[in-house]
Amino acid sequence: MGSLLCHLSPSGKVTDENVRSLFFGDYARPDADVKPYDEVTDLRGLTEVMELYLDEFNNVSKAPMSLVMFQFAIEHISRICRVLKQDNGHLLLVGIGGSGRQSATKLATFISDYELFQIELTKSYGITDWRDDLKRVMLKAGAEGKRTTFLFSDSQIKDEAFVEDINMLLNTGDVPNIFPADERADIIEKMQAVARMEGRKLDATPLTMYNFFIDRVKVNLHIVLGTAHTHTPY
Repeated sequence: MGSLLCHLSPSGKVTDENVRSLFFGDYARPDADVKPYDEVTDLRGLTEVMELYLDEFNNVSKAPMSLVMFQFAIEHISRICRVLKQDNGHLLLVGIGGSGRQSATKLATFISDYELFQIELTKSYGITDWRDDLKRVMLKAGAEGKRTTFLFSDSQIKDEAFVEDINMLLNTGDVPNIFPADERADIIEKMQAVARMEGRKLDATPLTMYNFFIDRVKVNLHIVLGTAHTHTPY
């Protein structure tokens, strides 16, 4: 292992601190048509690239972020990017409030060219609003086929049912009985059109089409849960 990582240390002796300089990703060349997943060896250049991504994010975002791209921040953004690109890639981010979990996720989502989805919590926000939001994000990922990051914080958990539904999404890509019959029929119709457009040879039965929808939810939806390590239930 030391021989594989010796390039990280001038002395050739690899320590944990040297390993922190080991970066892999497909984000190092933002203007390239093909973005290979490879080791990033130019850390100074990587900092400049991250600052470029941040500038681009701030130019198009309604909520620009003021971030300092030091190595620790880049490490976390890189990790989030890597997980988002994995099949069924979900994250649990643990840290104190204000440590940058949401900011890092928003920037990593932008770098990955995914869409960000968050709930808008109000005093009257309840289980009905929550289920409506879940339906929206599932439709975005499943019917529209959009790569989506669902960023959710433990401070937004107003009901234990929220956690149960997130758990179901993580395990199955679905929430039981979330879509009433008319909405489910509309999903099936949309998925039949998607299957034809993609040249999929699938049975046009309601069950097959709904399973096709859920498979696309699993592929396209990535859940990022942020929690504080001091939060008692966790």
